[in-house]
Amino acid sequence: MVQYDPLSAVIFLVCILLSAFFSSAEVALISISRARVRTLVNDDRSGAAALAELRADPDRILITTLIGNTLVCVGAAALATEVALAEFGPSGVALAILGTVLVLLVVGQIGPMLVAARYLDRVALRAAGPILLLSRIVSPVIRVINHLSRTLGTETNGEPSVTEDEIREWIDVGKEEGAIEQGEQRMLYNVLAFDETTAREVMTPRMDVTMVEDTTTLDSTLTIFHETGFSRLPVFHERVDNLVGVLNIKDVYAAVVTRTLGVRITDLCYDPYFVPETKKIDDLLRELQVRKVPMAMVMDEYGGFVGVVTIEDILEELVGDILDEFDEEEPQVEPAGEGVFLVDASAWIEDLNERIGLSLPAGDGYETIGGLLIERLGHIPHPGETVTIPENGVALVVMQMRGSRIIRIKLLLPPPGTDDENR
Repeated sequence: MVQYDPLSAVIFLVCILLSAFFSSAEVALISISRARVRTLVNDDRSGAAALAELRADPDRILITTLIGNTLVCVGAAALATEVALAEFGPSGVALAILGTVLVLLVVGQIGPMLVAARYLDRVALRAAGPILLLSRIVSPVIRVINHLSRTLGTETNGEPSVTEDEIREWIDVGKEEGAIEQGEQRMLYNVLAFDETTAREVMTPRMDVTMVEDTTTLDSTLTIFHETGFSRLPVFHERVDNLVGVLNIKDVYAAVVTRTLGVRITDLCYDPYFVPETKKIDDLLRELQVRKVPMAMVMDEYGGFVGVVTIEDILEELVGDILDEFDEEEPQVEPAGEGVFLVDASAWIEDLNERIGLSLPAGDGYETIGGLLIERLGHIPHPGETVTIPENGVALVVMQMRGSRIIRIKLLLPPPGTDDENR
């Protein structure tokens, strides 16, 4: 009978515990996000500095934990074999292999990984220091492996670690788990789309813009200001495409009150700021801030005036409608009879589904009920045109248009029992 040192059993147990440590450290250090690491560093948590150094090079974490885990697993297997040979002879080798595999899987791998996933911050902070020290000890091996990776073309290609699609998924998960409110979800979506939105998408179209001709009297202009509630008006000469300035109500009011003789509105205008309709609104916002002007005139590719964009229009893309004392807020959804609703075309489909209990389909190219209607029609509609959604029998009727834009829609629910008959 082969004799073995009882210390082998103790060393075997230590190897299993070290395997558990390396397994949990690998999961925690690889899974924790860089954003979370920054938060821990800012909070001055113990181990956060080492954690940040490791997260700057994920390959370093992976190689170090794999080296450590491989060494202790081989050591545990060798010791188990020694003990099995001493107790059972050559027939104990199979028993040693089976027992070692089961113990390593349950105690050294699966269990610690599950614990690390549940207590990510705690495990990552405690494991960062030892793993960082070990990575420095085995740094020659890490350099060799990195060199081989570059030689074989397996190194990372510099792609961002977090994509915009992944951020959207995180926002959706936050909404589902209650960490993010629906209004916050919309705002975050708007932030992501902010740099892709053009001036044409947020502008007030020319047909909705109140303008004054340069021959209009000051008194008449002041009346227009009071009737519309606007604080600034574009000024044109002879035709609306020929813009000559922008007029501020404060200047007109001061001239009228002081009864300054011979003053025309062209004397009070400041130069208009022109931008193409393809201008991205994030760039436009910065330019308006730098130039200290609150309004830009939007021109098409032929030099024609197509609308105006204000700082308020741009901010509304982030935070939603901003109402003042002159704005009349209409409800987005207004019951108009049994199974009939008047709906703002800008109402989100998700809101309508929750509020009315519908199942209107959403698509990649639209988020609002107006977008759904246009997508199903395939063209710009006209008042009175109707679309029926075959998925649930809901009818959408165009009630009000403003140029090529849908303002109001009548939503007609199918009669009770229709869905059952269709199914």
